[in-house]
Amino acid sequence: MLSYQHAFHAGNHADVLKHFVLTYVLDSLNKKDKPYIFFDTHSGSGIYDLLDNRILKTGEAQSGIQLLLQKKDELPLELNSYLDLVQKYLKKSLYPGSPEIECNKLKENSTLVLSELHPTEYEFLKQNIYKSESAKNKNVNVHYRNGFEMLNALTPPQIKRGAVLIDPSYEELSDYQNVEKAITSVYKKWTNGIFLLWYPLLAHRDNVIQNMKNNIVSKIKTISPNVEICNISLCVNTKDSHQEVDLQNLSKNNPPRLYGSSMLVINYPWKLPESSQIAMEKVAKILGQNGNGSVEVEIMQD
Repeated sequence: MLSYQHAFHAGNHADVLKHFVLTYVLDSLNKKDKPYIFFDTHSGSGIYDLLDNRILKTGEAQSGIQLLLQKKDELPLELNSYLDLVQKYLKKSLYPGSPEIECNKLKENSTLVLSELHPTEYEFLKQNIYKSESAKNKNVNVHYRNGFEMLNALTPPQIKRGAVLIDPSYEELSDYQNVEKAITSVYKKWTNGIFLLWYPLLAHRDNVIQNMKNNIVSKIKTISPNVEICNISLCVNTKDSHQEVDLQNLSKNNPPRLYGSSMLVINYPWKLPESSQIAMEKVAKILGQNGNGSVEVEIMQD
């Protein structure tokens, strides 16, 4: 199913969590002079216009990154790298998607591999990467391809250092199974890669989501018992506040489609759990609805 378009949700609370963690991981990789490879399996269009009617219709950017930046003086230093990058785009009424953030952070001796299967999103992605100042003179490859297939085909990479961001739309139940299968099979081939998995928190699929997370952790721990895995969850409302709303009926007056989201990180860089706790506690306080914001950072055991 290829109906999902991220433009409805760009800059929302889920993007804040995902892109904070993404920025942290890229900054960590950049601390060494050694090259690395970064895979993005579900890239989207790369950059989003905050004046787009789809974004204005949902109001998710207004209640997400735009609201957060209004309180920038209150935010902890841990958020600076992410917010400094994003703020340059917001001044132009734009929001950088994951590929644009990755291009900004990518070292010139490293490689970025982007994949997108939605035909319209892929065309926008190609155009945006071609025009992007941050992608100039860098090794950026764009694939019109199923992201899971791309990742499986190109791993293990010749450059052993690196990471992958996996964030499908989860519109279909098969996405949860595909994520579990992809991470398990690729990890077997690339045990030193950093795996970033974003997933939604949806009340009506809570059992499916928890089973996916637990199965991934169990299978990865079976392969590498001492591997470090953390799970970072940011909620802007309570679980019972969630209502599934058709995209055509979305409006600022409807409850959010997600009450929160999570990032499962395998082989996480040093201090990510601690920094995430500090950063997301303040984000939850600002973006939480009716005082219901919360954050949970777990170190995953067997």
